[in-house]
Amino acid sequence: MTSLWLILLLVPLYAEKHHRSTVEEEDFVRCHMALRDTPHMCNEYANFKPISRERRQVEEGEEFPADEFADLELEEGCMKMKWAEVGPDNNWGHCLETKQDESFRYIHTNTVPDFYYNPYCPLGLGQGYCTPEEKERNKCYIPEEIVLCGGDNGEGSTPYGDVWVPHEAWYKIPLEGNPTRSDLPRDMYDAEGVGAVKSDGAVLGVATNGIGIRGSATFGGISIDEAKFQLICGGHVTPPLTKVNMSTLPAGAPPGTTPIYHFHKAPDCLEAFQLDNKEISRGGTPNKHGRLIGWALDGFGIYTFQDIGGTAPVVDECGGHFGPVSDESDEVVYHYHARPHVPYTLACQGPALGKCDETQTNTTNFCHFGCGADVCVQPGTKENALRKYLATWNDTWLDSFKSNRFSVVGYSSAAMRVEFLECFLMVMVIIVAHFM
Repeated sequence: MTSLWLILLLVPLYAEKHHRSTVEEEDFVRCHMALRDTPHMCNEYANFKPISRERRQVEEGEEFPADEFADLELEEGCMKMKWAEVGPDNNWGHCLETKQDESFRYIHTNTVPDFYYNPYCPLGLGQGYCTPEEKERNKCYIPEEIVLCGGDNGEGSTPYGDVWVPHEAWYKIPLEGNPTRSDLPRDMYDAEGVGAVKSDGAVLGVATNGIGIRGSATFGGISIDEAKFQLICGGHVTPPLTKVNMSTLPAGAPPGTTPIYHFHKAPDCLEAFQLDNKEISRGGTPNKHGRLIGWALDGFGIYTFQDIGGTAPVVDECGGHFGPVSDESDEVVYHYHARPHVPYTLACQGPALGKCDETQTNTTNFCHFGCGADVCVQPGTKENALRKYLATWNDTWLDSFKSNRFSVVGYSSAAMRVEFLECFLMVMVIIVAHFM
C-alpha cells in the first residue's frame, strides 16, 4: 500500500509538462519569454501569409488563388502614412477594414493607432532598449553602446523617441468560442488550435480598432510593469533598426525592422474606457458592466475593468469568467476582462479549470490568482442562464467541475454536488485506512 501511494506522488514530478499549444516546445518557450533573436518574435505562431497586391492584380491568362481577405483591401495610401504628416482629419493615419460571415470575424489593418501617439523611449531618451532581465541573462541583442533611443536608427526613429510605421496585419477570429472544449485551457498565443488565423504571431487578441494585443511579457520574459515601461494608452512600438549596422550586433540579433505599434496593457484611451470613466453627470457608466474592447483569438470578448453593477470581476487564472456582459440582460457568456495588473488581459485561453500553469513556462508565469475553484462565475449570475449557455455544447459540463459561490440563491447546485462527492470520498478513504 505504501509503495502505491509513493508511485502516485512521484508520477506528477516526472510527467512531461504539456504546454497546450500547436507549436513546438522550444518555440513556445521563446515566445512566452519574449526572446527577440528571431526575424519576427513568435513567428511560429503566425499561420497566415498574405498574397501580395502584385499577385492579386492577375495578369491576363494567369490565375492566382484568392485568400479570405482578398476583398478587404486597405485604401491606397494607407501603407504610406507618416507619423509627422497625420492628424485628426485622416484619423491619425489609422486604416481598418473588417467583415464577418456566419462563423468568423475578419480584420485587415495597417496597425496605426486611431489616436495621437507620442514619440516613445521604453527606458528613457538616450537610453538603450534592453531590459535588466535581458542583461542578466546575457540575452541583450541590441546593446546600448550601439543603439540608443533618440538616435538615427532608421525609419520610425526621431530625436525625441520612436514612432509607428505602418505594417499590414490580418486576423480571422471565431465569432463564438466554445468554453466546454476538452483541451482547455490553451496557450494564449495559439491561433491554429482554436480555428483562428493571424499574420502577427506575437498577438493573443485584437482590439476593436484592429490593433494587436500582446501578452503581459516584454523582452526578457518580465512584465511591462517590472520592466518599468511607461505605456500611453497601454501600447508602444518595437525598436527601429533599419539603419543599424547589423554586423555590429551580437550573433542571433534580429534583422532590421521598422517599429510596429501594439497593445500590452489596457488601451484606456479607447472610447469604451472613456465612456466608463467619465463622470456620471456626463453619461459615464462606472456603475455598469464594462464595454467590449476586443476579442481573444478563441473568439471570447475582452471587456473593460468592471463587471455588473460596477463590481470587480471574479475571474479564473486565465483572466476570464462566466457571467452577463450587460446590466440589462441575464444572458451569460464566457469572457475576459482587462485589469491594471498581470495578466493585463488574459494568461491563457480559458476557462482555466485550475490548469493555467500548464500553459506557462517554468520561468514566465502570468496566471491570475483565480477564484479558488475550477470554474469561476460572477456572483449574482443565474444558474439557469449559465446552464442554458453551456447546453449549446454540453449540458452536463458544469457538473464535472467545482465552481465558486455565485448563484443568486446561494451555492450553485453543481458546486454542491462536487463538494458532496469530495466529502464522501474523503470519508471513505478515512474508513478504509482505519481498517487496514
